[in-house]
Amino acid sequence: MDYKLEAQLLVQNLNQQMSPSAYDIAWLARLNQSGTAEARWPALLDWLLNNQMADGSWGGAVVYYHHRIISTVSALIALHYHRHDPRTPGAIQRAERYLWHHLHLLRRDPFELVGFELLLPTLLQEAQALGLDVPRHTCGYGEIQTAKLRLIPPEMLYSSRITAAHSLEFLGRAADPDRLRTAQSANGSLGSSPAATAYYLSFHADDQRAWAYLDTVQAASPQTVCLYPFHIFELTWVMLHLSYSGLPVTELAGPDVWRDLQASVTPAGLALDPAFGIADADCTSVGAQLLIKAGYEFDPLILRRFEDKKTRLFRTYDYERNTSMGVNAHALDALRLMPDYPDRQQVHDEVTVALLTNRIYETYWIDKWHASPYYATAHAVITLLQDDFSPTHVAVHSVDWLLHTQRDDGSWGFFNEGTAEETAYALTALLQFHRRHPLANVDVLHRAADHLKRAYTEPDAAYPGLYIGKVLFAPYAVIRAAILAALILYNETFAR
Repeated sequence: MDYKLEAQLLVQNLNQQMSPSAYDIAWLARLNQSGTAEARWPALLDWLLNNQMADGSWGGAVVYYHHRIISTVSALIALHYHRHDPRTPGAIQRAERYLWHHLHLLRRDPFELVGFELLLPTLLQEAQALGLDVPRHTCGYGEIQTAKLRLIPPEMLYSSRITAAHSLEFLGRAADPDRLRTAQSANGSLGSSPAATAYYLSFHADDQRAWAYLDTVQAASPQTVCLYPFHIFELTWVMLHLSYSGLPVTELAGPDVWRDLQASVTPAGLALDPAFGIADADCTSVGAQLLIKAGYEFDPLILRRFEDKKTRLFRTYDYERNTSMGVNAHALDALRLMPDYPDRQQVHDEVTVALLTNRIYETYWIDKWHASPYYATAHAVITLLQDDFSPTHVAVHSVDWLLHTQRDDGSWGFFNEGTAEETAYALTALLQFHRRHPLANVDVLHRAADHLKRAYTEPDAAYPGLYIGKVLFAPYAVIRAAILAALILYNETFAR
């Protein structure tokens, strides 16, 4: 198979497809036809009843408790509002049982989900008010919710210009209906979130722009997703992963792609989509390095907007609680291409030190935007290799960890099973290392490539969600790009 051609076709046919979100499906399932008690989208209720897992939960194939808990509470409430189906009482009981048996396991996950600290306490309180049998504690997230809200100026809470808009359903029935209108974006959504927009409609059922947005979401994907649209995120992450193949980015995408990306850059940076409108350091860093590699200019002061002047590290968004090492790895890649960045060497050194000191057990990295340490570790290793460190800086623990955690079938997976996505990240990082510091045993690379060749023929739905939003999600084109990059780099490395 010509993987380079496959990569070019992938870029030409991006379509913003991702895995379905039970959390958002449940929010939309609550909505009724105008003036009736009938569900506006009854098929969504059927989806919930048909997709409950054997243990009573909803969520993805990967066992990630934050994802399972938030999806299950959301589905439980939606089914309570529409109890006419004879299957519903049993589904509710199984969901209640799941929550009692698993809520305390949240601490086992590497990272929480977007807005989780805001959403969980409110959803549990709503479920309790409805008479549902759910735990009355929140595993400490009630206190964390309070701490998070202290970071957000009260006058900004309903602003469409901060990321809280993406999770405003956390306000529950305490929201100010008039101020909610100020959080609405031009496309009719709240923060490009189907769930938040459905919540908004529970206050403003006559808002046709919000209904039109949800109709667009429903038409764009086979099932409701957690975020839409996300054109710039999809484009930049597809191109970032393909750039790891070693091929020039201009061979993988035509001029129209670069003009599209350049046109999306604002003085504030790049947002995951123009409709979302809130720039972030991750899309900005990745977009910057891609545009520069493609021969375009990028103002370093745009990236500098995300730099913390005290720590010299980069924040993803304003008012965030946790620093992302993945974002800082991507910013470091961009910095190397920006000779005019203010105090570049000092910032470079601070970010590098932060990367090297923020490994878990000095072995691997975790990140707030991806559930798997293989994602963060691969990106960090690839970034650090660009500075020509001696192998001991990266290999003693991180590369050894990659080499020793491959599964018998040639795959990698941090959770209950190996995945093609995680295998692509691990293989790409090891190949990048091998090209600089040859490995003694390359069988691990051959077995991984064989696994990925088989996995590439699988349908998109085979890829479990690992990217972190309000739920775990799988952006299908991004995952395919990671797999293609690994296979292209493998073929280039071994002249196949």
